[in-house]
Amino acid sequence: MSPNHILSRLSPDDFGLLEPHLEAVELPVRKRLEARNRRVEQIYFPESGIASVVASGARAIEVAIIGRDGMTGLSVVMGNNERAPHETYMQVAGTGLSMSADDLRNAIGTSVVLHHVLLRYAYAFMIQATQTALANGCGKIEERLSRWLLMAADRVDGNEIALTHEFLATMLGVRRSGVTVAVQQLERAGLISHRRGVITILDREAVEQRSNGTYFPPSDE
Repeated sequence: MSPNHILSRLSPDDFGLLEPHLEAVELPVRKRLEARNRRVEQIYFPESGIASVVASGARAIEVAIIGRDGMTGLSVVMGNNERAPHETYMQVAGTGLSMSADDLRNAIGTSVVLHHVLLRYAYAFMIQATQTALANGCGKIEERLSRWLLMAADRVDGNEIALTHEFLATMLGVRRSGVTVAVQQLERAGLISHRRGVITILDREAVEQRSNGTYFPPSDE
């Protein structure tokens, strides 16, 4: 069974509607999964790695992340629009399964239960996005960084997360220098360790405290 949480929780009948169309894919860093205002052609179910959903205008900021807990293509699931509202790309490399958007439309048109399962994920995704908006609007950089590191750790194996300050700056909507200061503060407190391109959480409980109530585990979503 796939490590993707959505696929692993489907009934055999519903998974059988998708399985013939699923193709194993590599998901390298910066791979674009969806382009803003472009028609969604492929659906991705990550099995490892993390994708960022990024809203952009005059500036860019992350509004949600997708790991093995989820999927792309929610505009297809919702059935309201064939175009993606935001950019989605990999920021932590991984692997996954992919299928065409047309095949997904056919499957959810066949099974009401399958459609309801995917809509439940869409609802959880919406909650995550609203929590991110709250954290971005009210949280200090250190709190937001702590929250993001915890969310990333929930979606990878272990507490080691491969990413750069440049990525984090976009994710948090701040200058790179602000990310550097926040990383140094957590490192000096002994909560994380940092080497080029990799951050490791050393004291998860303390990092949760530093998030100051902005972090919620995926189960709460």
